[in-house]
Amino acid sequence: MPNPVDNPELYDVLVLGGVRSPGVVKISGAQRKIDWDNKIAKGQKGATSTLSGIPLAEFTAEFFLADTEDFDAWPAFLQIINSTISGTTPKAIDVYHPDLAEQGIVSVVKVTTEATKHDGKGGQTKIVKFQEYSPPKPKGGSPSGSSSSSSAKREREKNDPNEKAKAELAGLVAQYESTLPWKL
Repeated sequence: MPNPVDNPELYDVLVLGGVRSPGVVKISGAQRKIDWDNKIAKGQKGATSTLSGIPLAEFTAEFFLADTEDFDAWPAFLQIINSTISGTTPKAIDVYHPDLAEQGIVSVVKVTTEATKHDGKGGQTKIVKFQEYSPPKPKGGSPSGSSSSSSAKREREKNDPNEKAKAELAGLVAQYESTLPWKL
């Protein structure tokens, strides 16, 4: 995953339908909510949880435009945004921003646009709210619980990705201990 220190240019733009947004973008509100149906056991401690759904995410993109190049590019970019709701059938469009990718948001449609905000210094902020597009998929059901049985423990140890490193470390420790002068 890129980071804003090494790749600040990735965080300054929203790529929509393969086109980079003009100005500098700020993304907010992109959260991945998971809905669970929790059933509390009567007279007992604990509950069962069943995945009941994963709602579509929404987020707001604020595009700050500060120069002639940004202002000139905005109408074409707005046309791309509006293409998601033009025609008789809405069409989702591919989107990329590192913060959205982290939440698994890859396709969006327009929800709202706000009136332009002027900063009094010649700059403008265009605000657009997007909603994720994701066709329905079968639900996942109930999570399986962890097991504390000895066979489960052996299975975890057998599949330990650090098994080789632990064995090598144990061998090196044994080799070092054999060289100690006070060791009998």
